[in-house]
Amino acid sequence: YYLDFCWCMNFTAFAMILLLVFSGTVAHDDGLVSDTARKGFFNAMMGVACGTLMGANVVLPFVACMFHDVNTMTGLFIHLMPPMVMYTFMWHSAEIKEHWPSIFRLTYLEGLRYFPEEGIFFTPGDGLDSVAGSSVALYFLWWIPYVCFQLLVGIDLPRKFNDDGTPAKPKWDTVFHSTMRQGLCMTLGTVFRGRSKKASIALCMENNFDLIDFFIYMTC
Repeated sequence: YYLDFCWCMNFTAFAMILLLVFSGTVAHDDGLVSDTARKGFFNAMMGVACGTLMGANVVLPFVACMFHDVNTMTGLFIHLMPPMVMYTFMWHSAEIKEHWPSIFRLTYLEGLRYFPEEGIFFTPGDGLDSVAGSSVALYFLWWIPYVCFQLLVGIDLPRKFNDDGTPAKPKWDTVFHSTMRQGLCMTLGTVFRGRSKKASIALCMENNFDLIDFFIYMTC
């Protein structure tokens, strides 16, 4: 589960904050993190937190407020906390700079641009001085390794049967398999593949999704 986009973005943001704390307190701001890197990462996290993660609170059925379920509350936390943090940076930047001037500079907020002045923001590497361009670049930095992982080993990890029909030894579950089992398999099968509901249920029971299912999932 920790290789999922939402988890990876939370880990990345946490690591970046630790790096900024180290740079401002231990290294005494010796240029360890340049202004360009600070601006680029802030733009990227602004787009991810207030776009993908905040939108997941509305779209995904398993992101819910259920106080008796630790897993569900954890999912809510990783999707809801990043937008709240970015809100604090945007609307309370003066207080943040006053209390932690050596850690958070935030000098680039006045010139914050959501879309590039020239070029197409969804082309990787284009418009990196904007929120849209930086967040798309960050997304592809996750997307490429994740797809490689799934193609090489991930898609077979939870399978209950091998291709020859012999029993397999299921190992770790993935977010892809979990999401497919929660109804997405039947929706994709009906809309895109002409698959019966019975066949989709059988695939869910066996965790036996193919590459076509995976690429449709990644595209959606």
